[in-house]
Amino acid sequence: MSVAILVFPLYILLMLLELAYERYAGRPTYRLADASTSINTAVLRVLLEGPLRLLLILPYAWLYEHARLFDWDTQSPWLWLGGFIAVDFCFYWAHRSLHRYNLLWGAHQPHHSSEDFNLSTALRKGAFQTAFDWPFYLPLALLGVPLPVFLLLLGLQLTYQFWIHTQHVGRLGWLEQVLITPSHHRVHHGQNDCYIDKNHGGVFIFWDKLFGTYTEEREPVRYGVTTPVSTFDPIRLQFSWWRLLWADALATRSWWDKLRLWWMPTGWRPRDVRTRPWPKMADEKFQSHYPPALKAYAFVQFVSINLLALGFLVSVKRAAVWEPWALVLVILVSCISLGRLFEGRPCLWRLELWRQGGLGLLALLASQWLSSTQAQVALWLAAFSLASLLWLSWLALQTRLAPAARS
Repeated sequence: MSVAILVFPLYILLMLLELAYERYAGRPTYRLADASTSINTAVLRVLLEGPLRLLLILPYAWLYEHARLFDWDTQSPWLWLGGFIAVDFCFYWAHRSLHRYNLLWGAHQPHHSSEDFNLSTALRKGAFQTAFDWPFYLPLALLGVPLPVFLLLLGLQLTYQFWIHTQHVGRLGWLEQVLITPSHHRVHHGQNDCYIDKNHGGVFIFWDKLFGTYTEEREPVRYGVTTPVSTFDPIRLQFSWWRLLWADALATRSWWDKLRLWWMPTGWRPRDVRTRPWPKMADEKFQSHYPPALKAYAFVQFVSINLLALGFLVSVKRAAVWEPWALVLVILVSCISLGRLFEGRPCLWRLELWRQGGLGLLALLASQWLSSTQAQVALWLAAFSLASLLWLSWLALQTRLAPAARS
């Protein structure tokens, strides 16, 4: 958790620099609705990261203690260099497998669901992906890589991948032969036929060249997935692919197909349901449809969700058992409400009014049982909710629930 707290401000700074540069260069790649959805998806992953990470840590620690084949000096540069390369090798096969099978693709698809491509896209992770990719790293325990060393190397490997999510860095000469670059990763995020399931590496490109999954950037990239999710709700998009599979499992008459479709190659469908339509690529990106007057309100609520998530990270170790769960509930409801706001759903006003009113009331009541410092935070939260409630009510009167304009 502490690593996330340290790295997150750096991510925010880099996104702000990219945003400033693209405004200066006249090459916009950000949309408020899409970027906030990506970042709120990262918030969901943070909430689940602790429990799901145990799926990796517990068996890794057991294998290291009872079945490791080698003992390494933690001061040895060979451990750190070889370990880093080995982590990236394991990531390559985990990543490639996540693309290859229906069930696993459902956990990874959220990362590819954005039709934009910028640094915020790097944060759009599958909240449940850790539940599926952990077995691929267990061989490192057998090789004797200590758990703290492995976790640090994995963190560095994942941090490297942040900067390659940009359209503003071109080809990088000889580095293209060794490292995954923005050009390589733009290919990976393309839904063009020639780009699908290519360039799976995290840091090094030579895994793709060695195992036949490499291609270079040859034509303009169209970002997103071939079955678009068409939502700005970060929770709903987590289940987009699995919902399609579930519908097919219910519709097919073959019990064997109901079971095996989850483990078949990505996109495989039972023969008797293939005529049922799936979402298709549109000529235009999925747009937000909220009234322009709500843009400032939406941005403020987006910032508040991330401050709550930061508060969760800071307090989770020393808080009472119920406090993190209360924060998780508030954050989840807020993410759903903000996503529906961006989509211009008919229930947007009702849901958001209830959310702000309920949050303010709960914060006010909670302040009576908290310590003095925590009570102050709860009262500030109640005041913010009241102000938001008044702001939203004023906007509702101003717009008179007029049809939303595109934004």
